[in-house]
Amino acid sequence: MKLPTPPPLQRGLRNGVFLAVLVVAGLLIANSSDVGSLTLVLAAFPLALTASLLAHLPQLLLQSLAWLVLLPRALRPSMKRMFLLRWYREAGDALLPAGTVVGQAAVTRLMIRDGMPAELAAGTATLGITLEAVSQTIFTLIGLIVFLAIRQDAEPTGFLVGIGFAAFVAAGLVALQRPPALALLRSLLERLARRWPRLNPSWIDQFQAATLRLHSNRRALAVATLLHAASWCMGAVEMMFLLNLVGYPVTFLEALVIESFAQVVRSAGFLLPGAAGVQEGAILAAGALIGVPPSAALNAALIRRTRELLVGVSGLMAWRRDEVSEG
Repeated sequence: MKLPTPPPLQRGLRNGVFLAVLVVAGLLIANSSDVGSLTLVLAAFPLALTASLLAHLPQLLLQSLAWLVLLPRALRPSMKRMFLLRWYREAGDALLPAGTVVGQAAVTRLMIRDGMPAELAAGTATLGITLEAVSQTIFTLIGLIVFLAIRQDAEPTGFLVGIGFAAFVAAGLVALQRPPALALLRSLLERLARRWPRLNPSWIDQFQAATLRLHSNRRALAVATLLHAASWCMGAVEMMFLLNLVGYPVTFLEALVIESFAQVVRSAGFLLPGAAGVQEGAILAAGALIGVPPSAALNAALIRRTRELLVGVSGLMAWRRDEVSEG
């Protein structure tokens, strides 16, 4: 199995600069008609960014732990190592095209380099992404229930479409890990191996065995799903902090509605670095559901984008050093 190459640092940094320019332009546009509002946002920016970072740290920890519990105890890396790997994946998601896929493939490579069997590293990575999708479906459903409870005039169509999309993705990921789909993949690899003998179709059998063993640990699956759900909820805490600090107070439940809808819309932009533009539009649309003014929603979205850039750029550089250290 050919392993991914080290992260394209220059491309990621270029994307980071481009997104940073968009943040500055967005802040100016969002507050162009009100100098007082711009002054308020700029004054609140350092505190809001700090709050965003502090709220996001538990998310990374929960996501790392959710990944860790899926592994057999004897083969688990340290929590510190798992946190670093999750950070690297998030850096890829923030700054690289199709970053979730690229980042996950790269951290799988690092797990293999660290000594984990290739089929187990790949199986855990695949299962981890699947459980994220399952937990997002649950989180979006919770958001819909809260939305209907707190808004008498709630229009659920957007939420229902989002839940359908999230459930479709989750079901597709589950199906791809089951024996029928893997048998089709093995058949395809056998055909390709006739032309490219270096391909090893038997690796699919090892991957399937490892994945089915992971699936059999129902307790670990349940714990990982709950940890991912808790991580999604921490995103709502971050959104609540941001909107309150930019001058539009919301409750946690209102922030949960915004976050659940925004995240499922954001997932549609996974091919773009950090879902550029899609994320901001998703937060604007989600804020409108509960009456958040566009300027406040956009200010909160741009501060979150700044946090993602800080975490992403630092993570990309740390990822590169990790790769080179064993180069």
